[in-house]
Amino acid sequence: MRQAIHLIALLMASAMAVQPGSAMAHAISGVRLFPVTLTMDDPGVADEATLPQAVWQRGAGPSETTQFQWEFDKTITPSTSLIYNHGYDILRQKGSKAQFGFENPVITGKWQAWVVPDREFLLSVGVQRELSGSGPFADTFGATAPVVYFGKGLGELPIAALRPLAITGELSYTIPDRQLNSTADNGGSLRSWSGGLSLQYSIPYLQSQVKDYGLPDFIGRLVPLIETTWTSPASPGGSSPATLQFAVGAVYLADSYQIGLEALIPGNKAAGPNVGVAFQVHVFFDDIFPNSLGKPLFP
Repeated sequence: MRQAIHLIALLMASAMAVQPGSAMAHAISGVRLFPVTLTMDDPGVADEATLPQAVWQRGAGPSETTQFQWEFDKTITPSTSLIYNHGYDILRQKGSKAQFGFENPVITGKWQAWVVPDREFLLSVGVQRELSGSGPFADTFGATAPVVYFGKGLGELPIAALRPLAITGELSYTIPDRQLNSTADNGGSLRSWSGGLSLQYSIPYLQSQVKDYGLPDFIGRLVPLIETTWTSPASPGGSSPATLQFAVGAVYLADSYQIGLEALIPGNKAAGPNVGVAFQVHVFFDDIFPNSLGKPLFP
């Protein structure tokens, strides 16, 4: 825990000393806006919140899992932020009493380290600290994970119809507080890799930067996207297999909020037997409260 706090403090101190160009509301590089995706974080820093995200998944048994998740992002400087994530889960299984409980809370220190507006490129780094918890959906011990985030718009492509495309990604390496004992179950966990990629097609970008086709306002604010996320053990032992999941849907971008809806499709057996659904409401405080909650603590 102490090492994680030191890492986050070092991240913030470095960012205050070296400001990588001007930061803007949301995850923006040049004329490219990267929306908040539903299965991983976006590559920028901003004052915003997810209120809420709901995930429903049918499992084997049969069983049903419903997750209610929320997030609050607060900028410290124009290029750094602290992020709080938490959630509450409900598991219903046939023939058994329903289980309820909180997930482990996660605090992230994030630094928007590199912005290249002409290339529509954005790179951020961070440190996640998962706090310990209790209950059926929480781990007894916490974990620390360095994370890299990126976004790249493809506005340089020679084919105009493909310029609204963009790619975002996230990669993390999780180090549990207690490493799983290979000979006896000691309540620990394996070190693991987690990652994600999204392929987006921004109709707002098409309308404003390529050609205005006079589309209806609702269509003109949509960003269809495909996401893929995966996890895999990084150390031997244990019985946790690698997982792969795809998410297909769209994000609606309003002026001060966005709404996302995706189908969650298992990519392998370990990710589950059935398709699920995720729904998200995300608000941007830098648009709603630009002079108070929506601005950095140290401008």
